[in-house]
Amino acid sequence: MATNRHAYLIMAHNEWDLLNTLLSLIDDPRNDIFLHIDKKVKNLPKLYQPKYSTLYLTPKRYDVRWGDVGQVHSEMHLFRTAYEHGPYQYYHKLSGVDLPIKSQDYIHDFFDKNNGKEFIGFFTLTDFIKGDIERKRRRYYFLMRWNYRTPFVPKWKVTLAKIIRHTALKIQDILHTDRGNELTFRTGHNWVSLTGDAVKYLLDNEAFINRRFAYTTCGDEMYKHSILISNPDIRKRIYDLDDGIHSCMRFIDFNRASAEQKKRGEPYTWQDGDAEELLNSEYLFARKFSSKYPKVIKDITNFLTK
Repeated sequence: MATNRHAYLIMAHNEWDLLNTLLSLIDDPRNDIFLHIDKKVKNLPKLYQPKYSTLYLTPKRYDVRWGDVGQVHSEMHLFRTAYEHGPYQYYHKLSGVDLPIKSQDYIHDFFDKNNGKEFIGFFTLTDFIKGDIERKRRRYYFLMRWNYRTPFVPKWKVTLAKIIRHTALKIQDILHTDRGNELTFRTGHNWVSLTGDAVKYLLDNEAFINRRFAYTTCGDEMYKHSILISNPDIRKRIYDLDDGIHSCMRFIDFNRASAEQKKRGEPYTWQDGDAEELLNSEYLFARKFSSKYPKVIKDITNFLTK
């Protein structure tokens, strides 16, 4: 069934005012919005109520933690929830601290002109990335729920989990453990815009995804890329295999990230004064934003709603 409707799939755990700004900017009769709020959030925020889109909260909420398979499970739940409400021309996965930097008319026109392309960004295969993929493909990573990026977990538990995890990795190296090489394993940016065909292919492989990526660190940056690029028909439709940022059409800047952000694998946070650069770029969306820099958010909002 042909359709020009789009589904926005959003994962959020904080920054509720920013999330509400995002919801307001994608509120359009041609869109539906699907929202996953982290299970750790005990008191749900007051959400912007769309005037034109329908907003769906996911039936199930997951405890999402950096590097853990819960990220994969929550994403697949979002994809399935949206797919069952479809069909949609495109499924856009965003975080709650992302914003569109083009109007909905522009975004819909862009995807009409590129209909059928898959917008998923792959990390360039440098020696470091190749080694990282090989480690993640080959080895089991245990207790990723307790790691240095989960500050709410007691320090002793994080330390104990680290000792167990690293000991297990060393044993696997001694034993030459290899989980298999049944896919073209690749990694890349987590935030994508996919056709219904690509989403269906992921959902058809959900049991395999849950099994294969259960003990993989940062599997959310690997499972979509590995599954989709291993399908020859989908591979041919990937927008740009050579430029990951261009391929996902999201303005994400790692070069200007602070030393602490780089250490944590986080991109630059867009700051007051960056709006002109963002709005004049070719990209459709940008990440990430923070309420610490309200002017850039206000400038983008004013431009898109004028």
